[in-house]
Amino acid sequence: MYRYLYCITRKLYKPLINVAGIENAAVRTVQYREITAIISEIMMAQIPVSNESVLRHAAVIEAIQKEQTVLPMKYSSVFKDDAGVIEFLKNRYAVFISDLDRLQDKMEMGLRIIMKNTVQNKDDEELSDEKCSSNPGIDYLQQKRAYYASLDENDARVKEIVKTCHAQFEDICVEFKRDTHSSFLQGVSLNYLIHKDFINEFKNRFNDLKSGLSELQFLCSGPWPPYHFVSPGTI
Repeated sequence: MYRYLYCITRKLYKPLINVAGIENAAVRTVQYREITAIISEIMMAQIPVSNESVLRHAAVIEAIQKEQTVLPMKYSSVFKDDAGVIEFLKNRYAVFISDLDRLQDKMEMGLRIIMKNTVQNKDDEELSDEKCSSNPGIDYLQQKRAYYASLDENDARVKEIVKTCHAQFEDICVEFKRDTHSSFLQGVSLNYLIHKDFINEFKNRFNDLKSGLSELQFLCSGPWPPYHFVSPGTI
């Protein structure tokens, strides 16, 4: 049997009751000094991605988060046995302690911002025969110039949006990160680390932000465990 790791936390002061892991397995702990790994046993070394398993992974982390600070692990963090989990805790001990201190009583809030007029037809981005005049080469260059100019304009707009959002939450935000892997057309993804006492204030400010920028479509999610704010290499 392998060991599936959900999250890292400090010593638990309440027993794990009615917390079921992936494949409905019982959830238990492995401890190294004052840090604790929340694990369950599984049959396979790699868990296939499924909606049910991903939701179960998140549910275990959120159950622990309700009681105390957690460092969520990435999906399908699997070890051979308890000894492997303990070795992992030992090797990353200083980082885990530092992160648990830094993230104490803090939650993550997420924003996704989409321009309402960014839906484009693919034909607008490609050269078609109908768009060619007497000089296809010139037409092509003009189209590419217009396309890249629109990208520059979008980049400037994204920076403006991020700046506006940052100003809205700056005095209640402990840390801030932007997901740079998504394109402008997919939306701007922003993540905020907020002390739990300011979650309602964040939501109120979000509503003010949304009403003041009617040309944008906003999605707000959270509070979540601080997935985006653990140290690199931890999850």
